[in-house]
Amino acid sequence: MKSLIANLFNKSITQKEFDQANYEQLYERLKLVSYMLVFTYPCFFIVDFVLLKKLDKPTFKFFLETVHITSALLSLIFVILYKKKKKLDFKSFVVNTYVLLYLIIGASSSLNSQLFTKNIYAYIIILLAVAAIFPIHPRNLLIHYSVVHTSFLIGLHPIEPNHFSYVSLMVNSTGATVIAYTISLAFYTFRKSDFINKRRLNHSKESFQSLFNMNPKPLILMKLVDYEIILMNKQAMDYYQVSPEGMEHYNGSFLFNNLEEKLEVLTRIEKEKRIRNYVTQKKITAGKRRWSILNLELIEYLDHTCILIDTTDITEIKEKEAELFKHASIDMLTGVRNRRSGIEFIGQLLHQSQEFILCYIDINNLKVVNDTFGHSTGDDLIQSCCEVISSQLTANDVLFRLGGDEFVMIFLKKQLEEVQQMWIQIEQNFKAINDSAVKPYQLSASHGLYHYKSGTPLTLEELLERADQEMYKDKMLRKAQAP
Repeated sequence: MKSLIANLFNKSITQKEFDQANYEQLYERLKLVSYMLVFTYPCFFIVDFVLLKKLDKPTFKFFLETVHITSALLSLIFVILYKKKKKLDFKSFVVNTYVLLYLIIGASSSLNSQLFTKNIYAYIIILLAVAAIFPIHPRNLLIHYSVVHTSFLIGLHPIEPNHFSYVSLMVNSTGATVIAYTISLAFYTFRKSDFINKRRLNHSKESFQSLFNMNPKPLILMKLVDYEIILMNKQAMDYYQVSPEGMEHYNGSFLFNNLEEKLEVLTRIEKEKRIRNYVTQKKITAGKRRWSILNLELIEYLDHTCILIDTTDITEIKEKEAELFKHASIDMLTGVRNRRSGIEFIGQLLHQSQEFILCYIDINNLKVVNDTFGHSTGDDLIQSCCEVISSQLTANDVLFRLGGDEFVMIFLKKQLEEVQQMWIQIEQNFKAINDSAVKPYQLSASHGLYHYKSGTPLTLEELLERADQEMYKDKMLRKAQAP
């Protein structure tokens, strides 16, 4: 029962709001019609006082002139009223009054026409014009049509003495009145339905925006066509460090790192309609980057196809992952890759049958340094040698500690001559440090190279063994040359 009463109350409020909005618009239309009648009166003046000057129908002429002048004056009065008091509280009364006056003028003109042309065109035109231009409340229009049409038929009877002509005019005019009323009713019903739908859409829009802004996650709504951002809640503004004042300068492209990523995501979402758990790293400011998980979904919003994007910050998780990866893949003493990481890397290269050069390194005299100065000094020797070697590597080179005093270097985009020249530079750097006598020990290392070519049938162990053999030759040569 309560819901029924609430429903009726809401309907009553909706009807009242619609009537107010409808009369607001009809009031503006009345202004346009009034301007039209005022500006076209000179044409009627020419017809009344020039073109029909010699017409021998004084009663017809007088009434026609009166109708035209009255219409112009009524329109002029409304224009003045509109300009002086735009915010009238009785617009519905004004609109209803003028609709009634227009109908009376149309009916009077047609009655006057019976004295000369014997037609009711003016009346029918006004009936249809009122129905199309001023679809007022059906109840009010029914009263206006009933009163005016009844008066028209009463006034027509004495003017048209022929019974059959009168019946014909009565049927035609009544039919025109019914059709005009039906047209007005259809327009009114459509406008009311449109108003209610827009009101519901507005309510839905407000509810959506309220939920959108209340959501604790950073949310962004952008158009699919041009990536224009329609909505961005405060959480998203804070997360992406976007100022509300600068929103008009942003579009959704800033969410992607490059054009390729944007095209990939947009192509996927058009095809799949939704994307879950898309991981991306985004530069927020010059010194700040964030890892995010994006969930994207295609939705319809206010007649636009849009992408709803929610963001979850996983920067802390990624940093912990990186820390765990570092502990699992990096040698804690030297800071280079450890055995597990390096062996996995070589395994991938062999699996892909990719060409590379492997350099097997063995730091010389580590046992002597450990026995003479202690293991901490021995660790320093390993670190110092590793730093000298690392300083010569490029971005495409990989160095890892195989274990103890043994290291391995992988060169993916170098020729054998380049690698040999690089090792000469490493030995020169060793010598420069040794000559400076800053260390209580001598830096030196033996090395062996093996050039692996695509398709060579070698296992990982065989590959390391061959490079190790080359390193052993270098070590024996050094011992033979030692004083």
